[in-house]
Amino acid sequence: MHPSILAVVAGLGIGEVYKIGGAQAIAAMAYGTKSIRKVDKIVGPGNMYVAEAKRQVFGVVDIDMVAGPSEVVVLADASANPAYIAADLLAQAEHDPAASSICVTVNADLAEQVKIEVEKQAGQLKRQSIIAESLKNWSGILLVKDMDTAVSLVNLLAPEHLGLLVKEPWETVKAVKHAGAIFLGHHTPETVGDYWAGPNHVLPTNQTARFASPLGTHDFLKFSSLIEYPKGALAESADAIMKLAELEGLDAHANAVRQRLS
Repeated sequence: MHPSILAVVAGLGIGEVYKIGGAQAIAAMAYGTKSIRKVDKIVGPGNMYVAEAKRQVFGVVDIDMVAGPSEVVVLADASANPAYIAADLLAQAEHDPAASSICVTVNADLAEQVKIEVEKQAGQLKRQSIIAESLKNWSGILLVKDMDTAVSLVNLLAPEHLGLLVKEPWETVKAVKHAGAIFLGHHTPETVGDYWAGPNHVLPTNQTARFASPLGTHDFLKFSSLIEYPKGALAESADAIMKLAELEGLDAHANAVRQRLS
């Protein structure tokens, strides 16, 4: 195991660690083995086989989400630096041949400059074959007529990562409805979210930001409903409760209330 990971584990006081991975690790945690206890919840990213394994064991255990390939959308106006945009697109493209990096802009000159910068910077990076595949199949620069259209497109894409490289990011973000993590301003690359900023970086992908949120402390909490009716309160609501039960044809439900009234 990488010594940096071991150092973090020691610093956090974690005393139980297993060096396992892949779909078989998901099965081991979901069902238990002779050496690994069955867990209640499995969270965290993985490749397509891990994602499919998590999907299949959901119900036996809880999971955070079924995450697909990584993706970024950069929304940019004329105030943006094309070199920054290109760098953000490439940072996502190096993850996976199926990663998606999209720039949405209202400025035709900027779109052309971004294309040039992407080609220039890509030639200087190490994971060139992965980047090339991602850019060819899943990435692009989309030129739209105005910012309203641009934001509407962002909400349709519901990206995992959204970079707002615009003059007024805090105004623009008010219209954003769907995104996993949003990076505001010209000096907030997605990399700070990966490594430093603080919020969890396990994020919804494949447009699931329409209904899902980033992994957070709330995912490790659950609650129970606590219900108590005094006798008078039950008597006051009894007729309505029994009527609803009878409408469903569940007379035993109605009887459970009626018995307490007699």
